[in-house]
Amino acid sequence: MSFARRRQNVAPGLGGVLGLMFPFVLVVAALSVGFRSGGDMGDFAASIAGAVLLLIALPTAWVLSFPFIDVTRFTVLVFGIATSAPIWYIVGSVIARRSGMWRTWLRSYGVFCVAWSAVNLVLLGVVAAIVG
Repeated sequence: MSFARRRQNVAPGLGGVLGLMFPFVLVVAALSVGFRSGGDMGDFAASIAGAVLLLIALPTAWVLSFPFIDVTRFTVLVFGIATSAPIWYIVGSVIARRSGMWRTWLRSYGVFCVAWSAVNLVLLGVVAAIVG
């Protein structure tokens, strides 16, 4: 048994900043589809996939989807980033506080991102099945 203070190798601030990796990659992937370009059914499917990626990355963007709120795509994107970035930062810093090494942080963060994506896809599937 040791009463020595355990050294924390993972800085919570840096863990929080690195916690923004997953939503940043998903937003870039969602925006690479192209909002303003017209196309065939493949492009339509790609824009649906882009919207799903955007909702996984920015879980607060759905707030502006109500019909009585008239906003542009840019407003939804900026609002989603401004309100979701603190959530992802907090997730990354909490995982960093609980991790002793970067390897543990990366594994925990990866598990969280996979679980978050899976839960969102299941919820979207349930909503799609209910709506028809």
